[in-house]
Amino acid sequence: MHGDDVASAGVEVTTQIVSKATEIIMDLLKIAIEREREGKRNNPNADKILSGGEVTYQKLKAGGEVTMIPSFDKNDYGEFVKRAKKMNIPVAAIQEHGKENTLSLFINVKDKEAANAIIQDIIREKMKQPEQTERMITIEKEQVEAFQTYCSEHDIPVNFMESKNGVKCIFGQEYEKQIQTAVEHFQQINSELSKTSIEVTKGEKGKPKIVVDDDELGKRLTINFCPKAKVERILQEQLGYSEEKAVAMASKLSSKLSDEKLGYYLSGSRQLEQMEYYEKDIRLDDDNLLLDKYSFAKMQLRGEEAKRLTITDEKGRFVVISENNRDRAGIERSIKQHLGVEDSETVKAIMTKAEKLGFVDAPRISQYKEFLIERDTQSSFTVRGGSTVVRLDLTDKETAKKQLRDSFGMKAAKAERIISKAEKQSVVQNLLRKAKEKVHQSADTLKRKTRERGSRK
Repeated sequence: MHGDDVASAGVEVTTQIVSKATEIIMDLLKIAIEREREGKRNNPNADKILSGGEVTYQKLKAGGEVTMIPSFDKNDYGEFVKRAKKMNIPVAAIQEHGKENTLSLFINVKDKEAANAIIQDIIREKMKQPEQTERMITIEKEQVEAFQTYCSEHDIPVNFMESKNGVKCIFGQEYEKQIQTAVEHFQQINSELSKTSIEVTKGEKGKPKIVVDDDELGKRLTINFCPKAKVERILQEQLGYSEEKAVAMASKLSSKLSDEKLGYYLSGSRQLEQMEYYEKDIRLDDDNLLLDKYSFAKMQLRGEEAKRLTITDEKGRFVVISENNRDRAGIERSIKQHLGVEDSETVKAIMTKAEKLGFVDAPRISQYKEFLIERDTQSSFTVRGGSTVVRLDLTDKETAKKQLRDSFGMKAAKAERIISKAEKQSVVQNLLRKAKEKVHQSADTLKRKTRERGSRK
């Protein structure tokens, strides 16, 4: 790595493909967008420009494969979105928790070149300013991903461009000291990696094995051939490598692989590695037919205690529910708002399945003399008396009152008291019961109770 004149920068922005044959990236994106929604609810004065990500999510999914540009300067995002809209390019921006300077941009792969052009124009305009504040260093191509990982972790906005002389890392003048620290850090990593090797060999049964030798640590590690993301995780867990060192080490193997092996090695498994638990397309034996157009996925990110449930309809609209918030009223509002569901029976079916999966508190049931009163949704409730069960609409109290009188032969005053008790159930949140037992695990569940750690020789 060395300093360079920013005016000599090349023209091709390098980006990281974050999803290939899996839908996991879309569920990660849903969680990130839901965090943004929560941030807006908790802080009405939050930067409104970041709402672009949520608006364009459906276009991203409909557009096909997704690519990410990490460590993007938040200050440039407004201009990027302005130009992207003119070119009809959907974009999602995610600002991770604890990062003030950078965003991760998500775009469709087919729009990558157009997005590259926008970023190039923004950089060129900065370079033309009277007091040019952009700086640049040159990085060896195989080190770009590891350096990018470091910048992302340390909230340093960077752009990477490729030229005849190598990859250029462009950054603002105010980050010079942080970049210098990064360069020194990578010089140390390179020194350590000069005493290591990583190769692919054939095992006893002819199956490929990845062999890592670290002379400095005096250790050898043998791993069944697997995607790069898993190799990085094993290097961190078994050899104590930092994330960026693991990425740099795993990247050394890429140039030694055949095209066939390289395709698998670089496959989009990085998102799966972020999952502690992942269960997609959850189906229950007693699923309501109204749920046919909805997909349920349950997941838990590494480092997080709570599981999350994503519910997605056939149009790509979605809602995310966390184990930490089982409030029926709030969840019902989110379902109606984000899934656009107005039919009370469909709302009830979705709520019931979410309840069975352990993400929604069971409705409170009131006993009024010989009647059981159960608030199903914000707009409906059920009354049971003997063998008679009546489903009623809270938004039409006169009709509900008439149905109660006709069904149970009760007086008007008693019907009014039952309706009143049903209404109160939505506000007595501290008396809500614990969620019902969770449904059994489905066949395609991914759960790491014991992590794979490779084998040693």
